[in-house]
Amino acid sequence: MAGREALRNAAWDEARARFEEAAATSDAPETWEGLSRAAWWQGDQHRTLAARDRAYRAYRAAGDIRGAARMAMWLSSDHLDFRGDEAVASAWLRRGRELVRKQQPCSERGYITLLEADQALQVASDPLVAEGLAREALELARGIGDVGVEVVALAILGSALVASGAVDEGMHRLDECSAMAVGEDFAEIAAPGWALCHTVSACAEVGDFGRAEQWCRALHTWSAQWRARHIFGICRTVYGDVLVTGGDWSTAEEELLSALNDLRATRPALAGTAAIRLGRLRVRQGDTVIARSLFESALPRPHAILALGELDLASGDAAAATDSADRVLRRAGERSILDRFAALELLARARAVVGDGNGADAAATRMETEAARLATPYMRGRARMVRARVLSAAGNHDGARQAAEDATDLFTACSAPYEAADARLLLSSVLEALGRPERADAEARAARAARELLRTGARAPRAKAELTARETDILRLVAQGLRDTQIAGRLFLSPHTVHRHIANIRTKFDVPSRAAAVAHATREHLL
Repeated sequence: MAGREALRNAAWDEARARFEEAAATSDAPETWEGLSRAAWWQGDQHRTLAARDRAYRAYRAAGDIRGAARMAMWLSSDHLDFRGDEAVASAWLRRGRELVRKQQPCSERGYITLLEADQALQVASDPLVAEGLAREALELARGIGDVGVEVVALAILGSALVASGAVDEGMHRLDECSAMAVGEDFAEIAAPGWALCHTVSACAEVGDFGRAEQWCRALHTWSAQWRARHIFGICRTVYGDVLVTGGDWSTAEEELLSALNDLRATRPALAGTAAIRLGRLRVRQGDTVIARSLFESALPRPHAILALGELDLASGDAAAATDSADRVLRRAGERSILDRFAALELLARARAVVGDGNGADAAATRMETEAARLATPYMRGRARMVRARVLSAAGNHDGARQAAEDATDLFTACSAPYEAADARLLLSSVLEALGRPERADAEARAARAARELLRTGARAPRAKAELTARETDILRLVAQGLRDTQIAGRLFLSPHTVHRHIANIRTKFDVPSRAAAVAHATREHLL
């Protein structure tokens, strides 16, 4: 059928037209399923849900239990991603599970189990339940030889392990799944995108920014191939956060704004994370009014609650900040290290401000324990920074000095310039308290200079030109002979943005033309 061929070629408009033509004269469930898939990739929630429902009913009427279960699974996912409707999503997932309960092991059972695992991790913040379900799906996948179920199972398993503190094993699973995602062919074409989204998100959350950027590049490439606008949005959200931490605020702003617009247009229920990350950038840029509005739009997500608590603490309301931290900790319990970490960070700082030394010390100690399990320099740096604040508030200036020095070194090692500048400012204040004004002044001047570089977007020259993930995507399409308007349509950017990126690439490489830029990048193995 022409519609199925168009789906295989990522020609979503053509696929939709062919399936709509077929649906006008036939009530075949495969027709409605094909239409739902085309509409899903286009981000049309109303057509997607209506077509999925028709396909579900048609499969039930035809006695095709696996087909009906497949539609129930996707309806569950769609109600969550499009509308954030957890109750309806759960009902459809239960329906799907019941349909396959007596079936032999099959792909549908695997994907239903994976969606249960995903919701346990993302909605219920229960990595232990997610881990058990992911292992169940992984065993099923390998028994029936379904690489799509296997790659997503590895991704969710890795994310769950990282969230519960088994970082080494989790990262091993994520690397395994990501290599599979870019090296295999899949019957379910959404599977590698689903898997890579988990990988880049988990790497960024644990502070492994090198891995996150590496797999962001893979996800960018996959999203461009399949014209996956909503997955582009998720990838841009994570990549934007990586760029914020690395100090490239201009590119980060572009990525985060694009992500927020894409997700609001195609998957409104998923836009909250992009809003939070853009809000964090606005805080660093000094625009706390816009930041607060962005955070409030993402409530009641835990990270939005904590971000508002950070603003309260900065404005002098430590009680409100403590309430925010306590609220998130009550919800997180003891299940997820990543959910607890930022809440403990805020709690320790807020208690230190109000003079609750014992409470601040207890929160900081728990945070240090979690940071040791997470193991990355970035997380350890955050823990040492909080310890420095707690010791400084308690009058232990020499202990605070050592902790602030450690934080500075750790943040510098993982290329987190804003955090490193923060640590140096704190170090300056404790050095002043210790009667070392010359060194205190040197640290303060270095911190202010770093902040100015971040604010103006200045960059130190690099020994060898490097491309960002976005520039790599664009130059690959230039190499294929696409014009700016075609590239813009493929990557969901404006032609002006594409033109600017190409100009930046030519400047980096010091070449006179697009063709010369492609030739240079090919010689340097950058494509």
